[in-house]
Parts: sequence; structure tokens; C-alpha cells
Amino acid sequence: MGIYKKGNTYWMIKQYDGKRIERSLDTKVKRVAEERYAKIVAEIIDGDYFRKEILKKLLKDMIVRYESEYTSLKDYYQKARDRTIFSHLYRYFGENATLKHVGDNVGGYEQHRRTAGTSPATIVKELGILRRMFNVARKQWKWKLENPVSDIELPKVRNERVRYLSEDEHRRLFKALDEAKDKWLHGLVITALGTGLRLSNLCSLQWREIDLMNRMITIEAEKMKNDEYLGIPFPENVYRELCIFQRVKSLGRHVFHDKGEPLYPVKVQRAFRQALKAARITNFRFHDLRHCYCSALRQRNVDLHTIAKLAGHRDLRMTKRYAHLNVENLREAVSRLETTTILRQQDEALGAHVS
Repeated sequence: MGIYKKGNTYWMIKQYDGKRIERSLDTKVKRVAEERYAKIVAEIIDGDYFRKEILKKLLKDMIVRYESEYTSLKDYYQKARDRTIFSHLYRYFGENATLKHVGDNVGGYEQHRRTAGTSPATIVKELGILRRMFNVARKQWKWKLENPVSDIELPKVRNERVRYLSEDEHRRLFKALDEAKDKWLHGLVITALGTGLRLSNLCSLQWREIDLMNRMITIEAEKMKNDEYLGIPFPENVYRELCIFQRVKSLGRHVFHDKGEPLYPVKVQRAFRQALKAARITNFRFHDLRHCYCSALRQRNVDLHTIAKLAGHRDLRMTKRYAHLNVENLREAVSRLETTTILRQQDEALGAHVS
């Protein structure tokens, strides 16, 4: 082990921790070769050498491996989303960008995407995928590198919209659903309103996740947005719809399907928009059915912690947007002040002053 000459150039060879390192020292001068060899050996022992070598890997290497091992296992919609994000990352960093270049320039990604008119929520999703890839590389693939996305401040996302159907809109929507050409849409909307499930979860829902006897839906953690297991009981109207779908199962074991073919979000959203148009309902999206679910629970005096659990919210701040929909408990709390000593004293003092 040491340095040797190949042609007119000095090379080095070193065995360390089961790894064989052989590389050119890029010099014809032995003294310079010895100095470079000593420096590289010191970096190997300190661990800096392997970190530098990993940083020479291309972003393309990371994306291709992640796509093969992780994206390929996702459903149609998630695959499409990941691949769209990959294209934006390539466009900004360059396909042949090294991981060092990515780390040096990731701080400018938000401004780059904002200039293109991209929403903060979308930017967070894109940087989230990049952060996920670095974490997988570091933890699963054992690449010796830091995660540069963890060191930047992500844009603030304000998703405080709460849009739910009025009684009249609800009636008009279901009249339109009864007349819609896509007969599967009625049951899908009923289930969305009765469970609060996201569209992606509804499209990928399979019969092994349904317990009709106990009226429960159980979704594995890896299929959830927050990576946590979710168990949801469902009401009678959802039970009836699921029983109808059970009579004609799809070949792929999906609960919701169109003549045996699994549904995907884009198709559902297109059909849902047509139903909304027929019902003359504006400013409403399929995801707002989830708001309807949470809003209905809150209006029936269900506490926020329970709503968060049913909706699969990891952070209670997401659920607090529905707090204003039920103020009866707040009124009750304030009414108790009327019987407190200090208020009685204030009333007596005011009465004495008036007299």
C-alpha cells in the first residue's frame, strides 16, 4: 500500500475499513505525490475523504435511485407528483449538478420558484421531496453527507381556508350526483363526507382496509400524508354505499372503481367539477369535502382533539381552524362570570352609584 508510478504519473492505493481506494495523485513529482498521499490518508482517517467523494455524486444519481426504490412503489397520482417535482429540481440545479452544488444553491430555490408564480405550499412539497431524498441517502444508503435542506427556512404556508356546503348546496349537489353519468361518484362523495379521507386515500382504498362488520376503515401509515396509522369509524350512510360497491368488486381490489378500473384523482376531480357546475356551486373543491366532515363534527360539539385524531392531523394547529364553528361552550364559560363575586360587587356598586 502507498504510492506507485503508472506511466509518468504517480498513483496511490490504500485499504481502509474494508474499502480499497485507488486514484491518481495527478503529479509526476514524487515529493508532491507523497505530500498529497499523506493529506488524503489523513482525510480518510478523519472521514472527510468519503464525505467529499459523496458530494461529487450527481443529483441525477440520487433521483434515479430514489425513483426506483421509492417513487415506483407509490400510486399513480403520487408517482406523477414526484416526477413533476424531479423535473423542477433538474431545471433549477441542472441534471449534472453535484450534491455539493445542490447544497450550495438550495437556499435560492424558493425565490426561483416564487418568481415563476409557484405557491408556497407547492414549494414546501418540492423541497420536502428533496429533503426526503437526502435523508434516505444518509440513513438508508449510508452516504456520508449532511442534509442541506434541513438548514434552510421553508416558506410559510397558510392553509386556513374553511369552505363547507350549506344545506341548500348540499341538496343541489346530491341532485346533480344522482343525475351524473359517472355513477361511482355518488358513493365516493358520500364516503368523503362521512370519513374525511383525502382524495388520494379514497382512490387507493382497498377492501382489505375495510371492516364492514365493525364499520371501520384502517389505513396504513405509509399511505398517509403524515406517515401515521389512521383508523376511522364510518356512519350508516357510508356503510350502505360500501355494501353497494362490494357487490361489484374491481379486479384490482380497489373499493371505488369505474367498471372494474381503479380511479385516479384527476379523473375524480374532473367528474366532480362537472357535478358542481350542474349544481351551480362555485368556489368549492373536492378537498373541501374534508372541511365539510371536520366542520360537521365541530358543529355537533365534538372536541378538537377528537377531530384531529379522526382527520389524521398531526398538529392541532390544523384543526383549530374549525374552533370558531362551535362557540356554545365558550358562551357557557362566559355565562359563569355572571355568578362570580366580582361581578356581583360591580353590579352592586353600579346600583349604589345610580341611586
